[in-house]
Amino acid sequence: MTGDRDQSLPTILVIGASGFVGAAIVRAAMASNEMRPVACIRGSNQALDSLGVETRICDASDPAALAHALEGVTYAVNCVLGSRATMLAVTRNLCGAARQLGLRRIVHLSSMAVYGRMTGSVDETARLQPVGGYGLAKAECEIIVGDFIAAGGDAVVLRPACVYGPGGEQWVGRIARWLRAGRLGQLGELADGYCNLSFNDDLAGAVIAAVKTHEGAGETFNIADPDPGTWDQYFLRLGREIGAPLRRVSRRRMALETAIFAPPLQIAKIVGRRLRVPPGAIPEPITPSLLPLWRQRMRLNCRKADSALALHHTPLQQGLALSADWFRSAATK
Repeated sequence: MTGDRDQSLPTILVIGASGFVGAAIVRAAMASNEMRPVACIRGSNQALDSLGVETRICDASDPAALAHALEGVTYAVNCVLGSRATMLAVTRNLCGAARQLGLRRIVHLSSMAVYGRMTGSVDETARLQPVGGYGLAKAECEIIVGDFIAAGGDAVVLRPACVYGPGGEQWVGRIARWLRAGRLGQLGELADGYCNLSFNDDLAGAVIAAVKTHEGAGETFNIADPDPGTWDQYFLRLGREIGAPLRRVSRRRMALETAIFAPPLQIAKIVGRRLRVPPGAIPEPITPSLLPLWRQRMRLNCRKADSALALHHTPLQQGLALSADWFRSAATK
């Protein structure tokens, strides 16, 4: 599908545009009036169609298909989520095609997960210590992008914190449902780690800035709000916004959730995804991997991005109010 935006503008292909982050990047590119977004997606998407965005149907893990989708493109953004194999294939294919087609710049979305379980203030110079499949895959993708840069390619890597906002299932939707169900609440020392967050539209704005900045070539930037509270405070504030009374949740209760309830719920979640069951229809597991995150005393240092990309930071209260509005609206559908 072809949009009616000014065809003379430089184009930015957003790979993974149908996702939570990808759709926000498309909207930000449209709002900039300096580039023409092109959505690279696996299938038709009504929300993107309603924006009048040009779409190119493509399985980006197929090198030939992605090279075809990149024809005539000036910039590309890689925000694909999926299995390790998928993320590595898309990153490898994008870097390979970019060399052949002469793309002006790639913006690659990594994650703070590449820092693993570090503590203290962490900036972009820290040695990566990923743990878990997701963090390891993101670190491997960064190596591919690093090789592309070393060979003369132009790329910028962003490492966002936990991305929340309207439409965000991972850090809004499922947590709000846990709070409403009483499965999550005031955890005390079980959630006294720093809650590093980035509002979805703020991250999208950082992507557009990373595309445009002349000083960003080959650079890596942390993207996060500058003054994180604790996860316990986040649960309390989100609970208040959605009208869920919070009660104290004991260590024993959380042990039951993660050790006893999580495994069968995880299986049900996988089956439900294959059957296209809507989010929330099956209770989400509170997995054991969340507990170390909620206790991690790491603060992402984003001063470099604040300076080079002029980051916008949506106040948490505003971001939570918008998120709660979305959650309430989605719950009534």
